[in-house]
Amino acid sequence: MINIAENSSLLRGKAASVLFLPAVFCAVFLFVLGGVDAYAYERSELKISRTIANVRAEPDFKGDVVWILSPAEGFMVGEAKGNWLSVYPASDAKDVLPVGYVSSKIIVPAAPDSPLVDWGDVRYVGKDLKFYLERTVKSSTGGMLKSGDKVKVGFLRDGWYAVFKGDAKVDSEADALGFVKQTDIDILNDDARIRYAVRRINVIEKPVATSKAVGVLSPGHRAQVGNENGGMYALYRIDTMVKKDTPVWGYAWGPFLAPYPKNLEQAQMAGIDARKAEIKKEKTQKAQAQAKRSGELAAMEEAMDEILQAPVQTKTMYATAVLNVRSEPSAKSLIVDKLELGEGVSVGQAEGKWFPLFKPGKDKGIKRVGYVFGTYLKAEAPVIKKEKPKKKRVSGGPDEVPIKITSTKMTFSENRNRITFAGNVKVVRLDVTLTSDTLTAHLRPEGDSLSDTQDKIKKIVAGGNVKVVMKNRKGHSDKLTYVVGDSIIYMSGNAELQDGPNLIQGDEIKFYLKDNRAEVVGGKKPIEAIFYTPKNVSP
Repeated sequence: MINIAENSSLLRGKAASVLFLPAVFCAVFLFVLGGVDAYAYERSELKISRTIANVRAEPDFKGDVVWILSPAEGFMVGEAKGNWLSVYPASDAKDVLPVGYVSSKIIVPAAPDSPLVDWGDVRYVGKDLKFYLERTVKSSTGGMLKSGDKVKVGFLRDGWYAVFKGDAKVDSEADALGFVKQTDIDILNDDARIRYAVRRINVIEKPVATSKAVGVLSPGHRAQVGNENGGMYALYRIDTMVKKDTPVWGYAWGPFLAPYPKNLEQAQMAGIDARKAEIKKEKTQKAQAQAKRSGELAAMEEAMDEILQAPVQTKTMYATAVLNVRSEPSAKSLIVDKLELGEGVSVGQAEGKWFPLFKPGKDKGIKRVGYVFGTYLKAEAPVIKKEKPKKKRVSGGPDEVPIKITSTKMTFSENRNRITFAGNVKVVRLDVTLTSDTLTAHLRPEGDSLSDTQDKIKKIVAGGNVKVVMKNRKGHSDKLTYVVGDSIIYMSGNAELQDGPNLIQGDEIKFYLKDNRAEVVGGKKPIEAIFYTPKNVSP
């Protein structure tokens, strides 16, 4: 195992003046013990370490470090020897040897739900390697580990590791595949560009124990390393191409990072280095392509200038209708101008069914301003018939009938084209007289003043105590609407019209002044009509 209190392969060249690194904040996880019968050590208890702690081969600070405990992970302890406690895997039998010894000063009782220590650390095999069935080369060979294999190692004794499958949790030495020498499996190359997590560790934002986590490295997961700072390494993601200004992904504790085998690292980094070469080649090719494209564009511009500067052959044609000028020879393109009927224009050679349109430009030249559809262009100017000017309508002429409106108050709304009368409203048109509380005259949207207002009225709406007299007829309703152009009067709401002795009532009465006839609509109430006839007339 890695000795965090001495000059190890991870901290070589750094001062080892402390025995324990400060603990990173950690949570307590779920674990329920199955019963005391399975753990029959004398005075055995489940404990945890408050900090990262060394497990030593002997109960002495001078003893070799055989393991490093992470905080908050539970393990069993046995008999005390002074200030030291023997450490056991919780799943082993009674007669198993202790893993080592840990100082009782940093050990506290574990909660019932504390997770157990995984007694295996990840290693990558840098070369083909035999493992043995016992901790001696004289024992039988158990098999071969291939270069690049991921395994776990633990239970270091007499310079030998027990070796386990790389993805299995290690609870007991009894699960070991076999044993390998420590010197064959521990990697000492300090200049490794790649390191991997021997256990699950947090990647933190800054090289400070209290910094927040920005990621996680699971056992065996790899990252590129940068500078070391206070026992922590700057990390970059494995697939990141690290340059001088590449931002750091985060930091992780050095004791839990192991160098990657050199031959495997070279193979791993070859892909990244090859990608760097590809990117450089792509940039070079892109620059060459841009240079080539720039040359082609320059040649195209030069050729275009020659075409544009060449004299344009045009002819005069005439529009046979009001015609759109478009930006491109397409009916879907933008309209940029219009031609009036009979307007003569200069056009160039036809492009399909479209003609390019030219107009005089600067320097006595001509320029193309758009396209017109050829179907509506003719070589000869069309004959345009001039329409006779319409006679100006004169207010008060023989065909005009004046409407006189009087009231106490009048309001004119120019924006809404309305005139509102209120108070003793009276309207007189020929033999029709109308009175009401209010009256609104709706004007045609012509002109901008009150002059000749009677000539502009298109509709009159009266409301409130409406009464109307038409020759020998008279009537009343809640509302009356007079449409001037159609000469129709609409009486609505309790409408009643009396013609001499005869009377008609309904929800709405329409009276057609031109035809001198009326229509009655009953609505919710039935139509009521009363007619008087002479007594001597038979039914």
